[in-house]
Amino acid sequence: MVRVITSFFVALALAASTLPADAQGRGRAGGRLGSAPPGLTRGYQDPAYARGYADGFRNAQDDRNDRRSYDPVGHREYREADQGFNRSYGSRDAYRDNYRAGFRAGYDAGYRDGTGRRR
Repeated sequence: MVRVITSFFVALALAASTLPADAQGRGRAGGRLGSAPPGLTRGYQDPAYARGYADGFRNAQDDRNDRRSYDPVGHREYREADQGFNRSYGSRDAYRDNYRAGFRAGYDAGYRDGTGRRR
């Protein structure tokens, strides 16, 4: 019985190791609860990029829904770029650079409609 169970888990591990990264739950998040926002493909483990992406996405949706023009740099969050900063992340300048990169990517994704074009 133990041999059958062990064989089952070994076979399961081998089968899972041949799956692509997305199917294993790594890489793009695929919209799971508590995971990276949809469309976030760049190192979402980086807290500055992830925070910037989420903030940019939210601001873009608000702008689009209120029929405001496409303007990611017009937002206070983008200009200050230190929301969520913690000294344990490293230098504030590096955090700001990564936050702004995430903000621009999130804003671009959030401003687009279902066709992938800007409204």
